[in-house]
Amino acid sequence: MAKKVILYSTTGCPLCERYRTLLAERGQTYEERNTTENSRYLDDLAARGIFVVPTVLVDDEAVPGFRPNSVAELLAA
Repeated sequence: MAKKVILYSTTGCPLCERYRTLLAERGQTYEERNTTENSRYLDDLAARGIFVVPTVLVDDEAVPGFRPNSVAELLAA
């Protein structure tokens, strides 16, 4: 079953770009939520106790910050 992946990003974020590349290399589809373009996405993260971007959600499991190994583990599970 395909994983639902959401990338919370911000404009000009080099780590967000690295996540985009990582997900593309894996052929993983994802929804990107740019917090610069829509600040309400920050409220979504704050409701989870997260105050940092990038943050990746994999099937509702949050990985705040740039932790590509953690994201890879969730995608493989």
